Amino acid sequence: MKLEVHERIALIGLLPVKGDYAALKTLRRAREMLSFTPEEQKFYELKTIAGADGKPQTQWSAAKAAEQIKDCPVDEYTANVIRDKLAEMNKKRELTEQFMSVYEKFVVVYK
Repeated sequence: MKLEVHERIALIGLLPVKGDYAALKTLRRAREMLSFTPEEQKFYELKTIAGADGKPQTQWSAAKAAEQIKDCPVDEYTANVIRDKLAEMNKKRELTEQFMSVYEKFVVVYK
């Protein structure tokens, strides 16, 4: 699945950090696949800075991000975890703009 920089960052934060052994093993592989290599960090000019609220925020070059979109293979288990979490957020009316494009990819038009 083609994922842009902001989508990869959103999905990394969405993946659960608790579960049974098999789930955590699968989710670790997904997190590693979504994460940025040192080469990608340099290419996208990724930086973590303190936001106005004091929380860390990630910045990147929008021009560079438009040049290169990563094709990330997402296994069925991880896709289901993501889809369930996004559907739950939508049901509770907790979706934010940060998750709109991944919601469309994983829930609305998932194939």
